Amino acid sequence: MSQDPWEQGSSVRLSDEFVRGLRYFRAEDWESAIKLFRAAEAGADISDIYQRRYTSYHGLARVYSGDSNGVKLCRKAAVGEDADADVYYNLALAEIRLNEPEGASMAVRRGLAVDASHAGLRQLSQENGSRRKRGSRTARGRESFFGRLLEKIFRSRQGVQGDIS
Repeated sequence: MSQDPWEQGSSVRLSDEFVRGLRYFRAEDWESAIKLFRAAEAGADISDIYQRRYTSYHGLARVYSGDSNGVKLCRKAAVGEDADADVYYNLALAEIRLNEPEGASMAVRRGLAVDASHAGLRQLSQENGSRRKRGSRTARGRESFFGRLLEKIFRSRQGVQGDIS
């Protein structure tokens, strides 16, 4: 088990499969990430505080690989989550990728209720606010907006998680 990078000094540990999966995820090797996230998810006890995080990353990697059903895993992970804002962030990213702005907006609101200081959720909230100020767009405009937003977030997220290794 690896030290949890989000809980410096904590005795709580992330699954080694999950940590290795994050490396593949950052490298955009979705299939390898999916396998490792699935293994972390399957190997975790029901009492593991990171069970939902494992599920949410598994779902997000599936969405990024082109499997739209991966969002169901993200949604499942978010049900009743009250401690891990990353679960909601992953759900929001999955919803954005699938061009579901209402679902993304709801995930952002719920995630910020868990952790109002979560940088990724705050960025998504600000982007959503500025989009509303510009008014409604055509479907094509929304697609390009979400494509640019997803690319921007993914690139910034790679830098944020770069210290996990």
